[in-house]
Amino acid sequence: MSSSPPLHTAWATACAERRGERIFRTASASSAVSQDDARRLARALAETRARAAADGVTPPALDGGTYPYPERVLVEPVLQRLTLPAPGSAAVELARITRNSYDASVLNAYRVMFVDVDTAPDSSNAGDEETVPQGEALDALVGLTRRQPDLAFRMYATRAGLRYLCISRLFDPVSDDSRSILAGLRADKRYATLCRVQKCYRARLTSKHWRCLWTPPAPPPESRPRGFFARLLHAASAPSPVTDPARFATCRYLETVGSPPRTLPPEIDLVLRHHDTVTEAATDKPLA
Repeated sequence: MSSSPPLHTAWATACAERRGERIFRTASASSAVSQDDARRLARALAETRARAAADGVTPPALDGGTYPYPERVLVEPVLQRLTLPAPGSAAVELARITRNSYDASVLNAYRVMFVDVDTAPDSSNAGDEETVPQGEALDALVGLTRRQPDLAFRMYATRAGLRYLCISRLFDPVSDDSRSILAGLRADKRYATLCRVQKCYRARLTSKHWRCLWTPPAPPPESRPRGFFARLLHAASAPSPVTDPARFATCRYLETVGSPPRTLPPEIDLVLRHHDTVTEAATDKPLA
């Protein structure tokens, strides 16, 4: 049975005492039921954390990640929801677009599988990402589609590696099947953990702003000042790099690996078109 995506999120703070000292802990939680249910879960998690801190207990680590479940639930502002019209009933929500901590838009797809594989170190990140040689990553993808010929993936280049979008069928992010495929494709373990915790597949849609530096071209020679001092002053005011995200794309479509279905499932088609449009995957812009 497929799990419901967490559509509601909330924060709560709780207090516990230890030898006369008050200890506060905050937690976030998500719920597919209601905002009140999210608040209830957050409050329970905060109380558990506060009591654990008062007792001197360290929360256990989660397999494949640094933090236990409550610590990894991301509470991000929702910018947009992608829905698929359903004749005779309410539209089905397929994904939500959120804004992350550095102001990038992120696609959170509930059942459309995205896989990001880092093949090159990214000095702008924390520095401990798991990287895979590109040849090994490609071998893993081709090998998977040969072992499971019912699967096909669109492959994209990203600034730090590769992104795959499965176009064959839908997946439950918390299922063993999903976990096995992500592991087989050499996805970062923390990304795989986050998929299970968030009950969705995340794919960044917009560029990281610090990568979007662009230096305006220098003016043509005929427009430059002629005197010695004028040229000296002009050199001191040469164009400086500026941030211009419009000149960059987030990923670039490369090819489809495996045998694609004749007709894409409508859920995948809608999410794919939104992803490719916002990321500018069909352009030749530099990646950021």
